[in-house]
Amino acid sequence: MAIFQSALAPFTVKGFYLITWGTALGTNVWNTVSGYRTYKTLPRQTFGTLQSRLQPLYFTFSSIATSTLLFTHYWFHPGLISSPRVPPHHNSDYPEGIQALLIIGSLIPQLLNLIVVSPLASDVMFERHRQERVEGKEYDEPNVSETLQKLNKKFSLYHGIASALNTVSFLALAGLGLHVSM
Repeated sequence: MAIFQSALAPFTVKGFYLITWGTALGTNVWNTVSGYRTYKTLPRQTFGTLQSRLQPLYFTFSSIATSTLLFTHYWFHPGLISSPRVPPHHNSDYPEGIQALLIIGSLIPQLLNLIVVSPLASDVMFERHRQERVEGKEYDEPNVSETLQKLNKKFSLYHGIASALNTVSFLALAGLGLHVSM
């Protein structure tokens, strides 16, 4: 009987919760590893075009997985949802509240990347590619135009913000795993 119960564990809500967490964390790790590998393998503009197509899929999938994780967490802990008569329990006295905050701390950066930062970075990247073709120079060559220098700074800013948000999302998901395991 115990073997049968173990075999069915992934099909319980708790199993679903853990699989969803693992999927969200694994997706984040894979995006980082594969992004680095493709950057080192492909020509820069090809890599940029590939990333502009993959990032929306990644952030959409990540956001859906993390949202599902949050809804499943609230299903297990309905007391975390506040009402006019019940104060919220998202504080350090409730481990479930900390876990919910970690999930939210992962979801918000993913949504910001999906809706705001990644599209801006892609737009600036393609604008920089066009400007490179007009000037006949790569972005990092000496004596590039002021326009290309501004595009470089703008792209670096958006790319840095996107990377930082992705790191926050990863740390929150990793922290959730550590918190749940204790």
